[in-house]
Amino acid sequence: MEEESQLNTVPKYFTLKSRQNGRYLRYINDDKTMHGFLKFSGTQVVSPFAKFEVEKAKEKSNKGLVHVRCCYNNKYWVRWSEKSKYIVATANEPNEDKTKFSSTLFQPIYDQDRNVFRFKHVQLDRYIQLRQHITSQFQDALFADSSGFEDDESDLLTIVDWSTLFVLPKHVAFKGDNGNYLKVHSSGTKYLEFSGSDVGDPRVGNQIFTTSDGHVRIKNDYLEKFWIRDPNWIHVKASESDFDDPNTLFWPVRLGDGHGVALRNRGNDKFCKRLSTEGKDNCLNAAVDSISAEAKLQIEELVISRTIYDVNFRVLDARFYDETPITMVSKEMVNRNSEPELQKLKLRYEDTKSSTWTNSVGMKLGMKMSIESGNPELSSQEVEISAEFKEEYTWGETKETKSRREVEHQVTVPPYTKVTAKVLATKGFCDIPYSYTQRDVLTNGKVVIQHFDDGIYIGSNCYNYTFSTEQEDL
Repeated sequence: MEEESQLNTVPKYFTLKSRQNGRYLRYINDDKTMHGFLKFSGTQVVSPFAKFEVEKAKEKSNKGLVHVRCCYNNKYWVRWSEKSKYIVATANEPNEDKTKFSSTLFQPIYDQDRNVFRFKHVQLDRYIQLRQHITSQFQDALFADSSGFEDDESDLLTIVDWSTLFVLPKHVAFKGDNGNYLKVHSSGTKYLEFSGSDVGDPRVGNQIFTTSDGHVRIKNDYLEKFWIRDPNWIHVKASESDFDDPNTLFWPVRLGDGHGVALRNRGNDKFCKRLSTEGKDNCLNAAVDSISAEAKLQIEELVISRTIYDVNFRVLDARFYDETPITMVSKEMVNRNSEPELQKLKLRYEDTKSSTWTNSVGMKLGMKMSIESGNPELSSQEVEISAEFKEEYTWGETKETKSRREVEHQVTVPPYTKVTAKVLATKGFCDIPYSYTQRDVLTNGKVVIQHFDDGIYIGSNCYNYTFSTEQEDL
Protein backbone atom coordinates (compact mmCIF):
# COMPACT_ATOMS: atom_id res chain seq x y z
CA MET A 1 0.00 0.00 0.00
CA GLU A 2 1.09 3.56 -0.62
CA GLU A 3 1.91 5.66 2.41
CA GLU A 4 -1.18 7.64 3.41
CA SER A 5 -1.17 10.98 5.19
CA GLN A 6 -1.44 10.53 8.95
CA LEU A 7 -1.84 14.23 9.68
CA ASN A 8 -4.97 16.33 9.92
CA THR A 9 -3.58 18.86 7.45
CA VAL A 10 -3.39 18.47 3.71
CA PRO A 11 0.23 18.09 2.49
CA LYS A 12 1.46 20.56 -0.12
CA TYR A 13 1.46 17.94 -2.89
CA PHE A 14 -0.92 15.03 -2.71
CA THR A 15 -3.01 12.42 -4.48
CA LEU A 16 -6.64 11.67 -3.63
CA LYS A 17 -8.05 8.16 -3.43
CA SER A 18 -11.78 7.45 -3.24
CA ARG A 19 -12.88 5.37 -0.28
CA GLN A 20 -15.81 4.15 -2.38
CA ASN A 21 -14.19 2.77 -5.57
CA GLY A 22 -10.51 2.69 -4.55
CA ARG A 23 -9.42 4.73 -7.57
CA TYR A 24 -7.29 7.87 -7.70
CA LEU A 25 -8.63 11.26 -8.75
CA ARG A 26 -7.08 12.16 -12.09
CA TYR A 27 -7.27 14.89 -14.69
CA ILE A 28 -9.01 13.83 -17.90
CA ASN A 29 -6.72 14.72 -20.78
CA ASP A 30 -7.74 12.21 -23.45
CA ASP A 31 -11.42 13.06 -23.97
CA LYS A 32 -12.27 16.33 -25.73
CA THR A 33 -15.87 16.28 -24.50
CA MET A 34 -14.67 16.01 -20.88
CA HIS A 35 -11.74 18.40 -21.19
CA GLY A 36 -10.69 19.69 -17.77
CA PHE A 37 -12.86 17.25 -15.80
CA LEU A 38 -11.62 15.30 -12.80
CA LYS A 39 -12.60 11.67 -12.28
CA PHE A 40 -11.91 8.93 -9.75
CA SER A 41 -10.67 6.62 -12.47
CA GLY A 42 -6.89 6.50 -12.00
CA THR A 43 -5.17 3.20 -11.29
CA GLN A 44 -1.64 4.61 -10.78
CA VAL A 45 -0.73 6.76 -7.80
CA VAL A 46 2.44 7.91 -9.59
CA SER A 47 0.91 9.78 -12.50
CA PRO A 48 1.19 13.38 -13.76
CA PHE A 49 -2.60 13.43 -14.01
CA ALA A 50 -3.15 12.45 -10.34
CA LYS A 51 -0.88 14.99 -8.62
CA PHE A 52 -2.41 18.05 -6.91
CA GLU A 53 -1.11 21.01 -4.94
CA VAL A 54 -2.82 22.86 -2.11
CA GLU A 55 -2.45 26.60 -1.55
CA LYS A 56 -3.66 28.38 1.58
CA ALA A 57 -6.15 31.21 1.06
CA LYS A 58 -4.51 34.62 1.47
CA GLU A 59 -7.30 36.75 2.98
CA LYS A 60 -7.55 36.69 6.79
CA SER A 61 -11.29 36.08 6.61
CA ASN A 62 -10.61 32.85 4.73
CA LYS A 63 -8.39 31.23 7.33
CA GLY A 64 -8.55 27.44 7.09
CA LEU A 65 -9.66 27.52 3.45
CA VAL A 66 -7.54 26.43 0.51
CA HIS A 67 -7.24 26.43 -3.26
CA VAL A 68 -6.40 23.16 -5.02
CA ARG A 69 -4.34 23.15 -8.18
CA CYS A 70 -3.89 20.34 -10.67
CA CYS A 71 -0.16 19.84 -11.26
CA TYR A 72 -0.65 18.61 -14.83
CA ASN A 73 -1.86 21.97 -16.14
CA ASN A 74 -1.30 24.14 -13.01
CA LYS A 75 -4.97 25.20 -13.03
CA TYR A 76 -7.26 25.45 -10.04
CA TRP A 77 -10.36 23.49 -9.09
CA VAL A 78 -13.50 25.47 -9.91
CA ARG A 79 -17.14 24.87 -10.81
CA TRP A 80 -17.63 23.96 -14.47
CA SER A 81 -20.26 26.70 -14.92
CA GLU A 82 -22.70 28.79 -12.91
CA LYS A 83 -25.39 26.13 -13.32
CA SER A 84 -23.12 23.12 -12.78
CA LYS A 85 -21.87 21.39 -9.65
CA TYR A 86 -19.11 19.48 -11.42
CA ILE A 87 -15.62 20.48 -10.28
CA VAL A 88 -13.03 20.90 -13.03
CA ALA A 89 -9.39 22.04 -13.19
CA THR A 90 -9.68 25.05 -15.48
CA ALA A 91 -9.22 28.25 -13.44
CA ASN A 92 -6.10 30.23 -14.32
CA GLU A 93 -6.07 32.21 -11.06
CA PRO A 94 -7.34 31.61 -7.51
CA ASN A 95 -10.56 33.44 -6.64
CA GLU A 96 -11.48 34.12 -3.00
CA ASP A 97 -14.85 35.81 -3.65
CA LYS A 98 -17.31 33.44 -1.94
CA THR A 99 -20.29 35.02 -3.66
CA LYS A 100 -19.20 34.03 -7.16
CA PHE A 101 -19.54 30.61 -8.79
CA SER A 102 -15.95 31.03 -9.99
CA SER A 103 -14.66 30.94 -6.41
CA THR A 104 -11.87 28.42 -5.99
CA LEU A 105 -12.14 28.12 -2.20
CA PHE A 106 -12.46 24.72 -0.52
CA GLN A 107 -12.49 23.65 3.11
CA PRO A 108 -10.67 20.40 3.94
CA ILE A 109 -12.23 18.58 6.89
CA TYR A 110 -10.38 15.73 8.59
CA ASP A 111 -12.18 12.68 10.02
CA GLN A 112 -9.79 11.41 12.70
CA ASP A 113 -11.71 8.20 13.38
CA ARG A 114 -11.41 6.98 9.80
CA ASN A 115 -8.24 8.89 8.80
CA VAL A 116 -9.94 10.38 5.74
CA PHE A 117 -10.76 13.85 4.44
CA ARG A 118 -13.86 15.51 3.10
CA PHE A 119 -13.65 18.69 1.01
CA LYS A 120 -16.40 21.32 1.08
CA HIS A 121 -16.94 23.71 -1.82
CA VAL A 122 -17.31 26.96 0.12
CA GLN A 123 -19.48 28.91 -2.32
CA LEU A 124 -21.93 26.00 -2.77
CA ASP A 125 -21.67 24.87 0.86
CA ARG A 126 -21.60 21.30 -0.44
CA TYR A 127 -19.10 18.47 -0.05
CA ILE A 128 -17.38 17.05 -3.10
CA GLN A 129 -18.01 13.41 -3.87
CA LEU A 130 -17.64 10.71 -6.48
CA ARG A 131 -20.54 11.14 -8.91
CA GLN A 132 -22.65 8.12 -9.76
CA HIS A 133 -24.26 8.69 -13.17
CA ILE A 134 -26.31 6.67 -15.60
CA THR A 135 -24.00 7.64 -18.47
CA SER A 136 -20.36 6.58 -18.59
CA GLN A 137 -19.36 10.10 -19.63
CA PHE A 138 -19.96 11.55 -16.15
CA GLN A 139 -19.47 8.38 -14.12
CA ASP A 140 -16.95 8.82 -11.26
CA ALA A 141 -16.60 12.57 -11.95
CA LEU A 142 -15.88 15.04 -9.13
CA PHE A 143 -19.18 16.61 -8.05
CA ALA A 144 -20.10 19.04 -5.25
CA ASP A 145 -23.60 18.13 -4.10
CA SER A 146 -23.36 16.38 -0.73
CA SER A 147 -24.94 18.25 2.20
CA GLY A 148 -24.09 15.63 4.84
CA PHE A 149 -22.40 12.31 5.36
CA GLU A 150 -22.98 9.84 2.53
CA ASP A 151 -23.82 6.24 3.46
CA ASP A 152 -21.97 4.95 0.39
CA GLU A 153 -18.76 6.81 1.44
CA SER A 154 -18.62 8.60 -1.92
CA ASP A 155 -17.51 11.76 -0.07
CA LEU A 156 -14.66 10.14 1.86
CA LEU A 157 -11.16 10.66 0.47
CA THR A 158 -7.81 9.21 1.47
CA ILE A 159 -4.88 11.56 0.98
CA VAL A 160 -1.54 10.21 -0.20
CA ASP A 161 1.33 12.59 0.61
CA TRP A 162 3.26 13.02 -2.64
CA SER A 163 6.48 13.67 -0.74
CA THR A 164 6.39 10.01 0.36
CA LEU A 165 6.39 8.92 -3.29
CA PHE A 166 9.84 8.70 -4.82
CA VAL A 167 9.84 8.08 -8.56
CA LEU A 168 13.19 6.52 -9.42
CA PRO A 169 14.74 6.68 -12.90
CA LYS A 170 14.40 3.57 -15.05
CA HIS A 171 18.09 2.61 -15.30
CA VAL A 172 20.15 3.09 -12.14
CA ALA A 173 23.11 2.04 -10.04
CA PHE A 174 23.23 2.25 -6.24
CA LYS A 175 26.28 3.44 -4.33
CA GLY A 176 26.78 2.64 -0.64
CA ASP A 177 28.19 4.64 2.25
CA ASN A 178 31.56 2.96 1.63
CA GLY A 179 31.81 4.64 -1.79
CA ASN A 180 31.35 1.41 -3.76
CA TYR A 181 28.60 0.43 -6.16
CA LEU A 182 26.17 -2.36 -5.37
CA LYS A 183 26.69 -5.27 -7.75
CA VAL A 184 26.14 -8.99 -8.11
CA HIS A 185 28.56 -10.90 -5.85
CA SER A 186 31.92 -11.50 -7.53
CA SER A 187 31.88 -15.22 -6.62
CA GLY A 188 28.93 -15.81 -8.89
CA THR A 189 26.42 -16.17 -6.06
CA LYS A 190 23.21 -14.15 -6.21
CA TYR A 191 23.95 -11.88 -3.26
CA LEU A 192 24.41 -8.13 -3.77
CA GLU A 193 27.62 -6.62 -2.44
CA PHE A 194 28.99 -3.07 -2.21
CA SER A 195 32.26 -3.71 -4.01
CA GLY A 196 31.98 -2.12 -7.45
CA SER A 197 34.32 0.70 -8.41
CA ASP A 198 33.16 1.25 -12.00
CA VAL A 199 29.62 2.40 -12.81
CA GLY A 200 30.12 0.85 -16.24
CA ASP A 201 30.52 -2.66 -14.77
CA PRO A 202 27.64 -4.73 -16.26
CA ARG A 203 26.94 -6.27 -12.83
CA VAL A 204 26.13 -2.83 -11.40
CA GLY A 205 23.11 -1.90 -13.55
CA ASN A 206 19.45 -2.26 -12.51
CA GLN A 207 16.03 -1.49 -13.97
CA ILE A 208 13.23 0.02 -11.89
CA PHE A 209 9.62 -1.13 -12.26
CA THR A 210 7.11 1.01 -10.34
CA THR A 211 3.86 -0.59 -9.17
CA SER A 212 0.43 1.06 -9.07
CA ASP A 213 0.80 2.07 -5.40
CA GLY A 214 4.38 3.44 -5.62
CA HIS A 215 6.45 0.41 -4.59
CA VAL A 216 9.25 -0.72 -6.90
CA ARG A 217 10.63 -4.00 -8.13
CA ILE A 218 14.31 -3.95 -9.06
CA LYS A 219 15.74 -6.09 -11.85
CA ASN A 220 19.47 -6.68 -12.14
CA ASP A 221 20.65 -6.23 -15.73
CA TYR A 222 23.43 -8.82 -15.51
CA LEU A 223 21.42 -11.78 -14.21
CA GLU A 224 18.09 -10.51 -15.59
CA LYS A 225 16.42 -11.45 -12.33
CA PHE A 226 14.60 -9.41 -9.68
CA TRP A 227 15.69 -8.62 -6.15
CA ILE A 228 14.04 -10.63 -3.35
CA ARG A 229 14.54 -10.86 0.43
CA ASP A 230 15.55 -14.35 1.62
CA PRO A 231 15.51 -14.54 4.60
CA ASN A 232 16.89 -11.02 5.17
CA TRP A 233 19.69 -11.02 2.59
CA ILE A 234 18.74 -9.49 -0.75
CA HIS A 235 19.24 -12.01 -3.55
CA VAL A 236 18.98 -11.60 -7.31
CA LYS A 237 16.91 -14.67 -8.19
CA ALA A 238 13.22 -13.76 -8.47
CA SER A 239 11.22 -13.94 -11.71
CA GLU A 240 7.84 -12.58 -12.76
CA SER A 241 6.20 -15.68 -11.28
CA ASP A 242 7.26 -14.36 -7.84
CA PHE A 243 5.42 -11.05 -8.17
CA ASP A 244 2.81 -12.08 -5.59
CA ASP A 245 5.63 -12.29 -3.03
CA PRO A 246 5.87 -9.02 -1.03
CA ASN A 247 9.59 -9.72 -0.52
CA THR A 248 10.14 -8.58 -4.13
CA LEU A 249 8.74 -5.12 -3.31
CA PHE A 250 10.69 -2.14 -1.98
CA TRP A 251 9.52 1.30 -0.88
CA PRO A 252 11.99 4.06 -1.85
CA VAL A 253 12.37 6.81 0.76
CA ARG A 254 13.78 10.12 -0.43
CA LEU A 255 16.76 11.41 1.56
CA GLY A 256 17.05 15.18 1.17
CA ASP A 257 16.78 16.90 -2.19
CA GLY A 258 19.71 15.14 -3.85
CA HIS A 259 20.39 11.61 -5.01
CA GLY A 260 19.91 9.90 -1.65
CA VAL A 261 17.46 7.04 -1.11
CA ALA A 262 16.74 4.31 1.42
CA LEU A 263 14.91 1.09 0.47
CA ARG A 264 12.40 -0.56 2.79
CA ASN A 265 11.39 -4.13 1.99
CA ARG A 266 7.64 -4.77 1.92
CA GLY A 267 8.00 -8.34 3.23
CA ASN A 268 9.31 -7.45 6.69
CA ASP A 269 8.96 -3.62 6.66
CA LYS A 270 12.72 -3.26 7.35
CA PHE A 271 15.29 -1.02 5.69
CA CYS A 272 18.09 -2.42 3.55
CA LYS A 273 21.65 -1.73 4.69
CA ARG A 274 25.25 -2.71 4.05
CA LEU A 275 26.12 -5.56 6.40
CA SER A 276 29.11 -7.84 7.05
CA THR A 277 28.26 -11.04 8.93
CA GLU A 278 27.76 -14.78 8.42
CA GLY A 279 30.82 -14.87 6.18
CA LYS A 280 29.51 -12.16 3.88
CA ASP A 281 31.26 -8.83 3.41
CA ASN A 282 29.40 -5.59 2.62
CA CYS A 283 26.27 -7.30 1.30
CA LEU A 284 22.72 -5.91 1.16
CA ASN A 285 20.50 -7.00 4.03
CA ALA A 286 17.00 -5.87 5.08
CA ALA A 287 16.82 -6.04 8.86
CA VAL A 288 16.91 -2.54 10.44
CA ASP A 289 14.03 -0.37 11.64
CA SER A 290 15.66 3.01 11.00
CA ILE A 291 17.79 4.61 8.31
CA SER A 292 21.34 4.18 9.60
CA ALA A 293 24.44 5.42 7.77
CA GLU A 294 24.81 1.98 6.13
CA ALA A 295 21.21 2.20 4.83
CA LYS A 296 21.77 5.45 2.95
CA LEU A 297 22.24 4.87 -0.77
CA GLN A 298 23.09 7.19 -3.64
CA ILE A 299 21.39 6.82 -7.01
CA GLU A 300 23.25 7.28 -10.28
CA GLU A 301 21.42 7.20 -13.56
CA LEU A 302 23.11 4.93 -16.13
CA VAL A 303 22.69 7.36 -19.00
CA ILE A 304 25.51 8.82 -21.09
CA SER A 305 23.36 11.13 -23.20
CA ARG A 306 19.69 12.12 -23.34
CA THR A 307 17.63 13.74 -26.09
CA ILE A 308 14.09 15.07 -25.75
CA TYR A 309 12.14 15.32 -29.03
CA ASP A 310 8.64 14.90 -30.53
CA VAL A 311 7.43 17.51 -28.05
CA ASN A 312 3.65 17.91 -28.22
CA PHE A 313 2.41 20.99 -26.38
CA ARG A 314 -1.09 20.64 -24.88
CA VAL A 315 -2.06 24.20 -25.76
CA LEU A 316 -5.68 23.72 -24.66
CA ASP A 317 -4.37 23.06 -21.14
CA ALA A 318 -2.10 26.13 -21.04
CA ARG A 319 -2.42 28.39 -18.01
CA PHE A 320 -1.94 32.16 -18.40
CA TYR A 321 -1.22 34.30 -15.36
CA ASP A 322 0.50 37.38 -13.87
CA GLU A 323 -0.11 39.62 -16.87
CA THR A 324 1.45 43.01 -16.13
CA PRO A 325 1.65 46.21 -18.24
CA ILE A 326 5.21 47.51 -18.42
CA THR A 327 7.08 50.38 -20.04
CA MET A 328 9.90 49.08 -22.23
CA VAL A 329 11.46 52.51 -22.87
CA SER A 330 10.53 56.19 -22.67
CA LYS A 331 12.04 59.37 -24.07
CA GLU A 332 11.20 63.05 -23.81
CA MET A 333 11.05 65.60 -26.64
CA VAL A 334 10.76 69.35 -25.97
CA ASN A 335 9.66 72.21 -28.25
CA ARG A 336 10.41 75.65 -26.80
CA ASN A 337 9.49 77.45 -30.01
CA SER A 338 6.23 79.07 -31.15
CA GLU A 339 5.74 76.70 -34.10
CA PRO A 340 5.07 72.91 -34.12
CA GLU A 341 8.12 70.77 -34.71
CA LEU A 342 8.31 67.37 -36.44
CA GLN A 343 10.91 65.40 -34.56
CA LYS A 344 12.40 62.04 -35.45
CA LEU A 345 12.57 59.66 -32.52
CA LYS A 346 14.66 56.51 -32.17
CA LEU A 347 13.87 54.22 -29.24
CA ARG A 348 16.11 51.34 -28.21
CA TYR A 349 15.17 48.73 -25.60
CA GLU A 350 15.97 45.22 -24.46
CA ASP A 351 13.45 42.37 -24.58
CA THR A 352 13.79 39.38 -22.22
CA LYS A 353 12.27 35.92 -22.56
CA SER A 354 12.58 33.13 -19.98
CA SER A 355 12.11 29.40 -20.52
CA THR A 356 11.99 26.49 -18.06
CA TRP A 357 11.61 22.86 -19.08
CA THR A 358 10.61 20.58 -16.25
CA ASN A 359 8.52 17.53 -15.38
CA SER A 360 5.94 16.98 -12.66
CA VAL A 361 6.68 13.35 -11.76
CA GLY A 362 10.17 12.06 -12.54
CA MET A 363 13.27 12.42 -10.39
CA LYS A 364 15.56 15.29 -11.35
CA LEU A 365 19.24 14.30 -11.09
CA GLY A 366 20.72 17.38 -12.75
CA MET A 367 21.66 15.62 -15.97
CA LYS A 368 22.16 17.69 -19.12
CA MET A 369 19.84 16.82 -22.00
CA SER A 370 19.37 18.06 -25.53
CA ILE A 371 15.88 19.39 -26.28
CA GLU A 372 14.60 19.52 -29.86
CA SER A 373 11.30 21.36 -29.99
CA GLY A 374 9.24 24.22 -31.27
CA ASN A 375 9.62 27.44 -29.31
CA PRO A 376 6.46 28.59 -27.46
CA GLU A 377 5.64 32.31 -27.48
CA LEU A 378 2.90 33.85 -25.32
CA SER A 379 0.63 36.31 -27.12
CA SER A 380 -2.46 37.71 -25.40
CA GLN A 381 -3.92 34.54 -23.83
CA GLU A 382 -2.70 32.46 -26.74
CA VAL A 383 0.37 30.37 -27.44
CA GLU A 384 2.20 30.43 -30.74
CA ILE A 385 4.77 27.73 -31.51
CA SER A 386 7.61 29.17 -33.58
CA ALA A 387 10.43 27.48 -35.45
CA GLU A 388 12.29 24.46 -34.07
CA PHE A 389 15.30 24.96 -31.83
CA LYS A 390 17.85 22.65 -30.21
CA GLU A 391 19.51 23.49 -26.91
CA GLU A 392 20.91 21.84 -23.80
CA TYR A 393 18.95 22.06 -20.55
CA THR A 394 18.65 20.34 -17.22
CA TRP A 395 15.20 19.69 -15.76
CA GLY A 396 14.01 22.77 -13.88
CA GLU A 397 16.72 25.07 -15.23
CA THR A 398 15.56 28.57 -16.21
CA LYS A 399 17.27 30.27 -19.13
CA GLU A 400 16.87 33.86 -20.23
CA THR A 401 17.42 35.19 -23.71
CA LYS A 402 17.79 38.90 -24.32
CA SER A 403 17.33 40.69 -27.63
CA ARG A 404 17.86 44.33 -28.50
CA ARG A 405 15.17 46.15 -30.43
CA GLU A 406 14.94 49.52 -32.08
CA VAL A 407 11.94 51.47 -33.37
CA GLU A 408 11.69 54.83 -35.12
CA HIS A 409 8.77 57.24 -35.06
CA GLN A 410 8.12 60.79 -36.23
CA VAL A 411 6.33 62.88 -33.64
CA THR A 412 4.86 66.35 -34.00
CA VAL A 413 5.59 68.32 -30.87
CA PRO A 414 3.28 71.33 -30.32
CA PRO A 415 4.73 74.73 -29.37
CA TYR A 416 5.96 75.12 -25.80
CA THR A 417 5.25 71.47 -25.04
CA LYS A 418 7.06 68.47 -23.69
CA VAL A 419 6.09 65.12 -25.22
CA THR A 420 6.97 61.82 -23.52
CA ALA A 421 7.06 58.91 -25.95
CA LYS A 422 6.86 55.34 -24.67
CA VAL A 423 6.93 51.81 -25.93
CA LEU A 424 4.43 49.86 -23.83
CA ALA A 425 3.96 46.10 -23.61
CA THR A 426 2.36 43.37 -21.56
CA LYS A 427 4.53 40.85 -19.73
CA GLY A 428 2.89 37.52 -18.99
CA PHE A 429 3.61 33.98 -17.87
CA CYS A 430 2.28 30.68 -19.10
CA ASP A 431 2.52 27.04 -18.03
CA ILE A 432 2.07 24.55 -20.88
CA PRO A 433 1.85 20.79 -20.32
CA TYR A 434 3.56 18.69 -22.97
CA SER A 435 4.25 15.09 -23.87
CA TYR A 436 7.59 14.04 -25.28
CA THR A 437 9.82 11.21 -26.41
CA GLN A 438 13.04 10.58 -24.49
CA ARG A 439 16.02 8.85 -26.12
CA ASP A 440 18.72 7.65 -23.72
CA VAL A 441 22.08 6.12 -24.52
CA LEU A 442 23.03 3.91 -21.55
CA THR A 443 26.46 3.10 -20.18
CA ASN A 444 26.23 -0.34 -21.79
CA GLY A 445 25.68 1.24 -25.21
CA LYS A 446 22.00 0.34 -25.46
CA VAL A 447 19.52 2.91 -26.72
CA VAL A 448 16.26 3.21 -24.77
CA ILE A 449 13.31 5.21 -26.14
CA GLN A 450 10.38 6.07 -23.85
CA HIS A 451 7.28 8.27 -24.07
CA PHE A 452 6.21 10.56 -21.20
CA ASP A 453 3.24 12.85 -20.47
CA ASP A 454 4.62 14.73 -17.46
CA GLY A 455 6.34 17.69 -19.13
CA ILE A 456 5.63 21.29 -18.10
CA TYR A 457 7.03 24.29 -19.99
CA ILE A 458 7.10 27.54 -17.99
CA GLY A 459 7.62 30.61 -20.13
CA SER A 460 7.54 34.38 -19.88
CA ASN A 461 7.77 37.03 -22.57
CA CYS A 462 6.41 40.42 -23.62
CA TYR A 463 3.72 41.05 -26.23
CA ASN A 464 1.07 43.60 -27.27
CA TYR A 465 3.65 46.27 -28.05
CA THR A 466 2.21 49.77 -28.51
CA PHE A 467 3.63 53.27 -29.02
CA SER A 468 2.09 56.09 -27.00
CA THR A 469 2.72 59.79 -26.33
CA GLU A 470 1.80 62.13 -23.50
CA GLN A 471 1.87 65.93 -23.74
CA GLU A 472 2.68 68.43 -21.01
CA ASP A 473 2.77 72.20 -21.27
CA LEU A 474 6.06 73.88 -20.49
